[in-house]
Amino acid sequence: MDQAILEKIYSNQMYLEYLRYHPNWYVILNKNPNAYVDFEKKLKADLKITLSDKIDQLKKQVDFVSSMIKYLNNS
Repeated sequence: MDQAILEKIYSNQMYLEYLRYHPNWYVILNKNPNAYVDFEKKLKADLKITLSDKIDQLKKQVDFVSSMIKYLNNS
């Protein structure tokens, strides 16, 4: 595997943990180092750490707080 990719992976604990559960990426990255971008996209989608996931999570929190405020105002 390309040394630069190994450094990127080993510098990020989250990437290492993901690779432990999805070892097929070792083979993919070993054969094609250019697949690193795809690896990052897949990892972020699976772990739900994309921008849209964060926005959805924030929206749910705001909706929850709004519901609690409405409930407390009606009581």
